[in-house]
Amino acid sequence: MPFSANCPTCGAPVVFKSSASFHGVCEYCRSTLVRHGGNLENLGRMADLVEDASPIRLGTEGIYKGVHFAVIGRIQLSYAAGVWNEWHILFDNQRSGWLSDANGEYLLTFLTPPGATLPEFTRIMPDDRLKLAGRDFVVTGLEEALCIAGEGELPFAFGAGYPAPLVDLRATEGEGFASIDYSETPPLVFLG
Repeated sequence: MPFSANCPTCGAPVVFKSSASFHGVCEYCRSTLVRHGGNLENLGRMADLVEDASPIRLGTEGIYKGVHFAVIGRIQLSYAAGVWNEWHILFDNQRSGWLSDANGEYLLTFLTPPGATLPEFTRIMPDDRLKLAGRDFVVTGLEEALCIAGEGELPFAFGAGYPAPLVDLRATEGEGFASIDYSETPPLVFLG
């Protein structure tokens, strides 16, 4: 069920479409807001997004496995090769996921229990093999990314400047992608 309140800075309406979202950015004044029950707290102004050629925007809609979804948030990250977007999506059944948008490649992932203890970020190397949620994966990339901006609503606290050590993996058999986000403890695993 959506939650609506007025931005404490500019008074504009702010709507959270997902009950899991507690952090957002006012689309009018770019204030970073956090939900506390029925109130919004302003944490300061969110940094501006870097212009990119992505065709995806807040409100973009699609269908995955027969279920409609809409884009409700985005974080933008920088790394050695440039910038990429992680779009927070919400399905009509209230399931949320992430649509990664980097250099014209799109990957859809969902938060998944890892099914095993994860190695420390500093101990992982390219071509290492890991078992995640019962499947075999190989490490294809390691990034020490940095969140540079965000918009919309997200299920976690975010802000410009937070480090995001990330590991990308591909399934060793069949199609499959995984990402391990080491910006939290314990790390988060996303499969798709």
